[in-house]
Amino acid sequence: MRILVAEDNLVFQWGLRSMLTQWGYDVDVVGDGEEAWRHLQDEAGPRLAILDWMMPGLDGIEVCRRVRAANQASYTYILILTAKVDSQDDLVFAMEAGADDYVTKPFRSAELKARLRAGCRILELQERLQFTRQPLVIRNRECLLA
Repeated sequence: MRILVAEDNLVFQWGLRSMLTQWGYDVDVVGDGEEAWRHLQDEAGPRLAILDWMMPGLDGIEVCRRVRAANQASYTYILILTAKVDSQDDLVFAMEAGADDYVTKPFRSAELKARLRAGCRILELQERLQFTRQPLVIRNRECLLA
């Protein structure tokens, strides 16, 4: 599965790319929110994203809001990654902005891996649902035309 990592810290970029690649993900890395937003607007873009909360340009929360407001046909699973300390209020704020999950830095790799697997399961279920609904829509249209 393809995943977008939006992180302005080069050390975290390198570490995340290395870790995610080892776990079998196809990784796109960008250094700011504007670039992340461009990637996520593309219909063929990644449907799983790790967005750093604090980045130059657009922050991860604003990118998340824009993705949700765009209401694309394919769902994008968004995990917010942050070094912010007030995690309880920040977690609520991020989830209300449309984030699906939230992880604080420094994070444990096993936890991130498990959370990403959960995101992949949700995206696979959504894809199956879309596939299952498609023939139903075509059948209904054919009934109306008959």
